[in-house]
Order: sequence, then structure tokens, then C-alpha cells
Amino acid sequence: MTTDLEILICSVFIFLSTNLFWLGSTTGTNLEKKNAAAYFSIFTLVVSSLLFSFSAILGQNGFLVVSSYPILYFFPGLVLLILIPFGWFVVIVWFFGFLRKKGIFLFLFYILSFCQLIAISILLIYNPGKTWNISLFEYWKFVPFSFKSAYLIYIFSCVSLSLLGLFLFKISDNSLSELGRQKAVPFLKLIGFSLLGVVLIVSVLFVGEEFGIIENLILKAEKEPEYFYGFVICIQGLICISILVLGWALTSYEILTGRILPKISLKQEWKNSVYISFALFLSYFVFAKLGYPRAEIFVVFSYSFFLSRFFTIRKNKQVSSKQNKVLKKILSSGSVKLSFGYLCKDVLESTKAALIFQGKIPYISDTNIYYPEDTSQGTFDFSKVDFNSENSNIQYLDKDQFSGFVIRVKIESVLSGNAYLILGQKENGGLFAEEEIEIARITGTWLVHSLFLEETGNILEELQRKKIQEQRLSDQKTRQILHDEILPEIHSLILEISNDKSGSLNLEYANSLTSLHKRISSLLREMSDTGLEISRIGLIPMLQKLQAVEAKDFNLIWEIDPITNFQTENYPPEVQEVLYYAFRESLRNAVKYSGEVRSEILIHIQYENGLSIQIKNEIGKDHTSIGSSGQGLKIHSALLRIFHGSLTLEFLNSKEAMIRIFLPSPQK
Repeated sequence: MTTDLEILICSVFIFLSTNLFWLGSTTGTNLEKKNAAAYFSIFTLVVSSLLFSFSAILGQNGFLVVSSYPILYFFPGLVLLILIPFGWFVVIVWFFGFLRKKGIFLFLFYILSFCQLIAISILLIYNPGKTWNISLFEYWKFVPFSFKSAYLIYIFSCVSLSLLGLFLFKISDNSLSELGRQKAVPFLKLIGFSLLGVVLIVSVLFVGEEFGIIENLILKAEKEPEYFYGFVICIQGLICISILVLGWALTSYEILTGRILPKISLKQEWKNSVYISFALFLSYFVFAKLGYPRAEIFVVFSYSFFLSRFFTIRKNKQVSSKQNKVLKKILSSGSVKLSFGYLCKDVLESTKAALIFQGKIPYISDTNIYYPEDTSQGTFDFSKVDFNSENSNIQYLDKDQFSGFVIRVKIESVLSGNAYLILGQKENGGLFAEEEIEIARITGTWLVHSLFLEETGNILEELQRKKIQEQRLSDQKTRQILHDEILPEIHSLILEISNDKSGSLNLEYANSLTSLHKRISSLLREMSDTGLEISRIGLIPMLQKLQAVEAKDFNLIWEIDPITNFQTENYPPEVQEVLYYAFRESLRNAVKYSGEVRSEILIHIQYENGLSIQIKNEIGKDHTSIGSSGQGLKIHSALLRIFHGSLTLEFLNSKEAMIRIFLPSPQK
């Protein structure tokens, strides 16, 4: 029976030690507010773990053997028994900010610190046996009642003052940190009451005989240790409750790390710690029952396991922190070229790289970015790269064949083209890691989108300036015609009519007024509102009317789905107008670059999940000049993109070009 109780006690010590070490290492890894109180809290958790490990290793030999060891072996443990209650007090007053308020708790902090110094000094000076080789059992016989009482008062003060602080705490505002502290209070109160129960049991053991409550179980333990072991198991049970609740509070409210928001991963990590600790508890109990009580093996295993995880997590946090700094530089650089340089230099460590957009969007198709920035573009020969390969998102290149480039990564797929990141060798000569490629893919996607936004913004700016200039010229022309030509003629006619005494309107005056009416009517027609015309006769008829104006010498073949007229009425007027001008510019482009061929231009219009327009023509000029032609297609492509549409230019072969216009349905 006695042996079973000793094995159980050592098993529980291993359980407590493992969980306390996890709490200490996890707090150190995730610490947010790095100050003296935080480090002291971590120190308290770690030394508590060491104390329980020491107790498990010694306790496996049995009470009689342990009690005969010299008191010198136990002196560090006695010091820790003084520090640990104070550590709990520090955890509470630090987490709830009582130390910052510089009130009564700060005064109590200094008082309890002073009490510790006195207690440790007494331990060093007081030596009843005049030698440090006196056994623990003999040393306990000489400990005076005053010292026992003082220690009990000290630990009772630490625990009760912590509880008092919990009951006094009130949130100062509705901020997340204050609400988190408020939610943590019930858990910490439960820990406080459990520790208060530990204090009461220890008080009965220490001074129960002096007050006539119970005989001295420590002295009686030489002959009947079962009662003493029962008290120890009760103390361990209360401490187990405290540690399990403390772990839950840490993972739920980060009460030790000082963070506002907890990490969801900590909850699973804490469960794993409890499972591992319980497995070690059972393993030691079984092995000890079989006659192999080797607690040090289990303690070393648990410490080695959690230390390795601690350093691994800490290293990962450092790497993540470094990557976050680099990504912050990339996102806040204000320049796509600078961001691309940071990606290649600080993340990928590539000797050279290029971001190539192989697309059909007119205003973005020629956009390429290179690293290093001062490298001549002529050195980047990508003519042999198979950009149309769909076998894989990653293509490995022969560095000799491709001027030192070793890998091509497809980073963006859009309706009108693909973007590729082409990388040279790493600076250290190594291979690109899978994580680096994923970061490059995601960052490259953001860079391409940034290019779209930047180019779109520039084109819309230019369009706005152009619109203002055209409007100013139109207004000026209208004002000039009305003021310098029409108004003087009307004024002259009025004077002539006023001076005419015949009383009848002269035919010459009538003809002049008719001519002025025609000129004003013609001027108003030139100033007609396209939007009103579209709403009056419909979008498709307006597109067909362009043949007489823009392509009167060409044979336009119209293929129009019958339901298209009805479906286009669902688009808002401003969208129809943008589509009209985009079609007009596309038709002009087809007419312009058909050259002297004068061939047919095929226009296919249908509605299927959106309006689709295809304009196909034969090429009468070099298609290279077409691909880099004018601002017209660029502007209208950017305008359509605002309404989630697209305008793309494709070369079906060396003799045919096709412009595709697509506008999704208004419901989408």
C-alpha cells in the first residue's frame, strides 16, 4: 500500500512538472510585453516545474530514504517554496495592471519582496544542527514554531492578496483587452481558491499539532506514512486543478503572455501537453509497479521533447517575423518595381528574374518588369520559353539554353492572359523551396493586380484630361460659331426687317432665316447625346448605324443573335454607352489595319451569360504595329474593366486579327 502511494505521488509530480514546463516555455515563446514582471512569471513556472521534477526523482526512493538525505540537497527547494507563492501574486497583479497604478499593491509587492529576503537569509544563517549534513527529518524537528507560522502567514498573504485583487478588479473601458481580463477572472478565482486549499492543508501539517487539531504527521511518517501521503495527494490534487485551469486560461485569454488576442493553435497544443503528461504519468506508474522506478528518464524525455518544440517554434516565429517584415516592405514600397526587387532579393534570393505578362489586354500586354532593374532587357531572351504549355504551373528551364534562367512559374490566370515569373539561379546556388515558390506566386499575383490598377488609373486620368480638352474645344467652337457668325447675321436680319416699311416679309429675309435655321439644326446634331440616341432606338441598331459612318467602303457581315436586342435593354445606360464607344473604336481599328485588302469584316454578336462581340478582319499591315497601336483600345479596355468587362486583341494567324468584347450580364 505504501509503495503504491509513493509511485502515485511520483507519477503526479511528473504530470505537474511536464505541464508547468509547457506553460513556461509557451509563455516565453509568445510573450508580448517583455518586462521584469513577465520574465519573473516565466521564471516561477519553470522553477516550479523543476521543483516537481526534483521531487519525483527523489520521491521514487521512498520517504524513509529521502528523509535521511542531508538538508543541503533540499536547500534550493526550500528557497523555491518561498519564491513560488510570491510568483503567483506577481502574475495576478501584473496581468491586471495593479503594479502600474502604483497603489497599495505596489506597496505590498515591496513588502513581500522584503519578506522573501528575510526568509532566505534565515535559511542561510539558521542551522540547528551546526552542520549542513543534518538529515531532512532531523532538520524538521529543530524548525521552531515561529518560523513555521511566519511561512504560513507569508504564503497565506500571497494567495489571499491575489484573490483580493481578483475581487477588486473592474474593467475601466469596453476595450478588448479589458473584456478579456474580465472573462479570465472566474478561472483565476478558481485557481486562487485551490491554492488557498493548499495553504490550509499545509497549515494543518505544519502547526496542526501545536493547535491540537491533529498529531504531527510528518514525524509520524517514519512508522505510518499513509496518512502523510494522503495529505500530499490532496495537495497534489488541488495543484493539478490549478495548473489545468491555468493552462485553459492561458490558451483562452493569454493571461501570461500579455497579448490581446489568443492563438487558436495554443488550445490544441495545451491538449497535447495534457495528453503527453498523462501518458508519462501512466507509463511511470506501470514501470514502477513492474520494479523499474526511473522517474529521471521520464523527466528528461518530457523536458527534451518540449525544449525541442520550444526552439523549433521560436525559430519559426523568427523566420515568420522576418518574412512579415519583407512582405511589409513589398506592400508599402509604393512602386511595383521596388516591390518586385524586394521579392527577388530578400525572399527568393535570386540572381535575376523577370515578371512577364503574356496577355491580350491592350493596355497591359507589353508590361514586363526585370530584376536587377538596371539590367538590359536585351539580355532576357524568352523566345524559346513555352508560355502556352499547360502541363504544369512550373516549368524547369535549361540554364545554358535560357541565359541562366532555371524556372518559370505561372502566377496568374485571367480571362485575357497569363503572367509568369521567370527566375535565375539562387545566390547561394541552392534550389528554390516550395514555400518560396508559393510566396512568389501569391506576391506575383498581387503585383500583376497592382499593375492593372496602376495602368487603369493612368489611362482613366488621361481619358479624363482628353474628355475635358475635347469638351472645352467643343464648347469654344460652338460659342465661336454662335457668337461670330450666327448671332451677327440674325442681328442684321432683325435690323433690316425693322427698317423695311413695306409691311411684308421679303423673300430674301425668309431664305436667310431658313439658312440660319439649318446651320443651328446641324450644330445641334453635332452636339447630339449618344446616350439618348441609344435609349431611343436601342444599342444594336446604334452599332449597325456605325457602318455608314466608319466603314462605308467595307463589306460588313453581321451575325446577330435574335435575343440580343432584348437582353441589352437590361444594361444601365452608362454601360451601354461605354460599350458603344468601345465597339466604335474596335471597328475603326479593324478598318484601319485592313489596309488595301478591302475584305470582309465579320461581326458576330450573341448573348450567353453576357454580351459577346467578335470583330474579325484580315490584316493588310504588319501585325506588330497593330499590337502596339494607339491609346484607343487601351482606354476602352480600361473602361470596360470598370464594369467587369474586357476588350482583347488576338491574332488568329499571320493574316487574321480578332477583337473580342465581353460584358457580363447585369445580374452578375
